Amino acid sequence: MDRETESKTLQTTATSIEILELLEEVDGAGVSAVAERMDLPKSTVHGHLATLETKQFVVKRGDVYYLGPELLRLGNQVRTRKEGLVLAREYTERLFDEVGFRTTFAVEMGGQAVFIHTASGNKMGWAHERLGNRLYLHNTAIGKAMLAAMPRMRVEQILDNWGMPQETDHTITDRDELFAELEEIREQGYAVNHEENIKDLYAIGVAATEQSGSVIGGFSITGPKHSFSDSTRERQLADVLTEQVNEYELELSLA
Repeated sequence: MDRETESKTLQTTATSIEILELLEEVDGAGVSAVAERMDLPKSTVHGHLATLETKQFVVKRGDVYYLGPELLRLGNQVRTRKEGLVLAREYTERLFDEVGFRTTFAVEMGGQAVFIHTASGNKMGWAHERLGNRLYLHNTAIGKAMLAAMPRMRVEQILDNWGMPQETDHTITDRDELFAELEEIREQGYAVNHEENIKDLYAIGVAATEQSGSVIGGFSITGPKHSFSDSTRERQLADVLTEQVNEYELELSLA
C-alpha cells in the first residue's frame, strides 16, 4: 500500500469513528444532520453509515441512525476486562440480595448515565434500567451522585451539552438549584430521586470513586414510591448502599 492510499484509508476510518462519536453525542441522527454537523457531502455520510450498518455498528430506524449492538458486544468485552467494572457486577447483585429492591451500576459516558449492571432477581426489569440504556444525570439519583463527585467544570460542560430537560413535574430545571442539591449530596453522602425522571419511581444513589478521586461510576437502589416514602426507611437503605460502595472501593483499592 503506497502512502497516498494509506492516508486515504486512515482518513476513511477516522471519518467513520467521528460519525459514531457524533451519533453517541446526539443520540441518533439522519444523514442530512450528520452531513451538516461534519461539513461533508450527504453521499459520503450515507456511504459510511451504510457500511457501519452492515456490520451492525449502527442501526437505522426510519431515517435516523443510532449506535448498534456490535458496539455493545465490543463494549462488553472491555467491561469484563476492566477490573472495577467486573467487580461492580458482584456488588450490584450483593446489594440486591441485601435490600430486595432493584439495584444498578452505571457509568458516566458522554455526559449521561449508561447502565452497565442491573440486578432484580425474578422481578421483571424496568425498561429504563436495561443494559446500555442512557439517562440524564441531572434528574436521576445515580446521575446526581456522580455529578456531586465531579469537578464543577465537568458538571458545567455536561449541563451545557445536554441542558436540563424536564421529564416530570419534579425534575430540577434550574442550574443554581441543582448545584445547591449537589452540595447537599456531598454533605450527606448520597443522592435521591423522588419522581424526577419517572412518575412514582424513587431511587437512592451513591458514587464510587478511585483513590485519586475520579469517578468510577455509581450504584443505586430503585423502587416504587410507596416503598421509599418513609424517610427513616430511605435513610436505612442509603446507609446500606453507602456501606456497600465503601466496601467496593476498598476491595478495588486492594486489588
